[in-house]
Amino acid sequence: MVNKKKNQQITAIVIAILITISIVGAGAYGYFYGAPSPNPSSYSDNSDYSSLKNKVNTLNQEVRSNPNDIPLQQDLGNAYYDLATVAQEVAPNEVIENYNQAIKYYQNVLNTKKDINVLTDMATAAFYSGQNDLAEKSFNEALIENPDFQQALFNYGVFLLETKKDYSSAIRMWQTILDKEPNGPNADQVRQLITQAKDAQASQ
Repeated sequence: MVNKKKNQQITAIVIAILITISIVGAGAYGYFYGAPSPNPSSYSDNSDYSSLKNKVNTLNQEVRSNPNDIPLQQDLGNAYYDLATVAQEVAPNEVIENYNQAIKYYQNVLNTKKDINVLTDMATAAFYSGQNDLAEKSFNEALIENPDFQQALFNYGVFLLETKKDYSSAIRMWQTILDKEPNGPNADQVRQLITQAKDAQASQ
């Protein structure tokens, strides 16, 4: 029993590491599917954080002057997402508020146009900020629009595993990616996650 519990803990740690190097999002610091992960320690220098703060402040001023400029609002949402990523290391007390601001501007964009990328980014920001109902609703909306959209499939799988321990559904999301692109550049990474999720499920 002790060994089983220990193996389960090790498997959970491995999954967490794989998820950390895989989760995808928006903007310059929020990486896309299959790219290196946002690693907050890489941006621990305060100059990076200050630079992003300045970018957010500048974009806020521009949005106030041009409130109907939807691409500008999307840029501001992405900037807040990036700022939240960096804040995880240098200003953890600001992380949730920055994700919330990202969500606010993503919603403004979505009120004007349908954009599956923005919808998925908003879902991921909601996931990171603990707004699980909004995250799940938005992931589902993205997948209704395009059931094969890999970024939504991947992040929704992570959401299901992390928040609900729903291994079967997470595996199903990731398997859909492999079914559509079995030899894709991210296939090995996805297979690793599926294997680890199956091991964790079996050890329960």
